[in-house]
Amino acid sequence: MAEPMRWLRRGGRVCLFVALRVLARATGFRHAPALAKLLGELEYRVAWRRRRRCARDMALALGRSVGDPWVEAQLRRAHHANAQTTLEILAMLDRRQDERALASRLALEGMENLQSARAEGRGAILLGTHAGNGILLVVRLAAAGWPVSVVYRQSRMAPAGFFAHGLARYDIEGILANEGLHAYSRMLAAVKRGRLVFVTIDQGVRSPQDGIVVRFLGKDMAVAAGPALLSRHTRAPVLPILATGYDGAWRFRIEPPLPPACGPLATDVERLARASERQALRHPELWSWHHRRWHKYPPARATMPVWKEEGDHAVPR
Repeated sequence: MAEPMRWLRRGGRVCLFVALRVLARATGFRHAPALAKLLGELEYRVAWRRRRRCARDMALALGRSVGDPWVEAQLRRAHHANAQTTLEILAMLDRRQDERALASRLALEGMENLQSARAEGRGAILLGTHAGNGILLVVRLAAAGWPVSVVYRQSRMAPAGFFAHGLARYDIEGILANEGLHAYSRMLAAVKRGRLVFVTIDQGVRSPQDGIVVRFLGKDMAVAAGPALLSRHTRAPVLPILATGYDGAWRFRIEPPLPPACGPLATDVERLARASERQALRHPELWSWHHRRWHKYPPARATMPVWKEEGDHAVPR
């Protein structure tokens, strides 16, 4: 019975992808935000069991009381933001979009950090998070003349080649993470050629053998070691990408480079995981709490630190 159910779920995901792709093509990039708000609200209301579980775990991670209305509000906004990101990316990769429309939807700070990191002519690693439309950011960097490679994972929903062909429309090299060592060799080569390699820390990889277990937002899960290994082997600077909001345009900031890699690999993996974790702590309304890579794991038994916002930084209290 397990095998038929698995195929049914997979078929459902494929149907969902096709439906979203049709909607994205029909509405286009310009009108994605309006439709995304409706779809995000629908998902928030219909998946009520998952919503309750996410809100509980989210409150624990943020040091809030379970049932806090503020947490519910942030989770609701996160559904809207994630739906918008999904529709925009589908529209962008399905067909090449107008450059002016794309430029009007992005406000980017911290370019001086990127220029300084590239001053020696080396490549750099851009550390993305699952928050906001990061593909829009790299598309705009490519349009400005920066050589960009994007590490992505083949979705079980999408047809093979969809992401690679879509990225190629904007002269961006796609590196398929599913290819394991071959993908890693391509990442190494890209950095050595002076390219920007945009990679997102993957939490909740399928087994601990695929990563290193760290505490991430109150849950113990295996985190992929690839980005940390890439940093160690190339000595390329790692610049975290922080999504700071959406007000008609996605707001991103390129942070200063992290300290150079040192010590055991596990230490470096945790260092990158902490940089990714700061995104969710600073701007919980943008992070995708309801995705399986986080919500399917139970909270860790140990007590989590309590966080508060101090300016634009999350600090223990």
